[in-house]
Amino acid sequence: MNILAITAAAPWPATHGAAVRNSLLLEALASEHHVDLVTLDRPGAPAVAAPSSIRRVIQVRASPPTVWRRLRGGWRGGVPDLLIRHASRILRGRVQLLLGSGRYQAVHVAQAQLAPLIRDVWTATPRTRRRPRVAYDAHNIEWMLQAAMAGASTGPRALWARRQARLLRRVEAWIAETADLVVASSPDDRAGLAALGANAPVYIPHPVRLARANPGTDGRTAQPRVLFAANFAYRPNLMAAEWLFGRVWPTVARRVPGAELRIVGPQSEGLHRIAPVQTSLGGTVEDIDREYQRTWLGVSPTSVAAGAPYKVLSALAAGRPVVARAQGFVGLPDSADAGVKLCADGGEFVSAVTTLLTHPADYAQSAAAGFGYVKARHEATAVGRHLLGVYERLAATAAVEAMP
Repeated sequence: MNILAITAAAPWPATHGAAVRNSLLLEALASEHHVDLVTLDRPGAPAVAAPSSIRRVIQVRASPPTVWRRLRGGWRGGVPDLLIRHASRILRGRVQLLLGSGRYQAVHVAQAQLAPLIRDVWTATPRTRRRPRVAYDAHNIEWMLQAAMAGASTGPRALWARRQARLLRRVEAWIAETADLVVASSPDDRAGLAALGANAPVYIPHPVRLARANPGTDGRTAQPRVLFAANFAYRPNLMAAEWLFGRVWPTVARRVPGAELRIVGPQSEGLHRIAPVQTSLGGTVEDIDREYQRTWLGVSPTSVAAGAPYKVLSALAAGRPVVARAQGFVGLPDSADAGVKLCADGGEFVSAVTTLLTHPADYAQSAAAGFGYVKARHEATAVGRHLLGVYERLAATAAVEAMP
């Protein structure tokens, strides 16, 4: 098949969770199909270094909208802020031009912010051509995230989040009912998408590349290092950093002298004003796997989440245990089976981190359990084969419908 893939951010380098999922799923599709990619990016961004298996990459650079435009559209205009922030007439024009060629049998759309492009599949496809099948990869359910944000916020932020939740629910319900194939990243999200009207949504786990055949301690820094890797342009991750800095890390630093808290990801360098002692900020890193291999353990202090947390899976794939905040642990099985220590409050978080850094037996047990879980459920090659099977059924369905 010829597949047109559309993403809201460049998949390569994979510097955050959405990019990791997009990059590995697109590489899997490109192993058996012809994949062209259109991706949105910021002005001045370097050219996307896609693998050779991707046939063509069209990178659309667009400036973000003004705050006034976002407020006007997201409050008075009835358009979700998520869609406004990723709106680009150039992007839509390029996609419509490609659809007008009639060469594609499928369009792979990643995340809800690209909803207007799903409508374009109907309007831009020539009447003399058969409409491509639309596959929507949800990553997570955005309206549920905003509802959770409303519960975790106060004042104007809570009002804004509730408004966005209502707007996004309508958009995501339309996508769920419209797309030919709806893909969820967790069993919980599959149920949520079905409730929105999706017909038989499919669960495709987050794919991850395993660091080695068995977990170990090789590659770690000499001094204990705790890694929090996230996209800090995303408010729930910023809130998580503030909580980690204020409620957890100062106590850990006192209990484990020499321990380092490592913060990496988009806009992490902007946290320098609130970062506590024994903290390093790495900014956006192109080789996130190396960061995990050098760390001792990963943390996921996020209290608002949906889908499944890549910050957890990437650490486990590197053979590193994880400490997570219970309120934000979603989309994964029982934490003990996955090698994750769940904590209800800051005191429990401190104790879990300290124990893993100072008790080798606990560390080894958690690392082995987590690595075993990821190897069984999320290994990239196996997930890729699953996705290819789903696309094969999608193509077969289209062929049957096309028969006279």
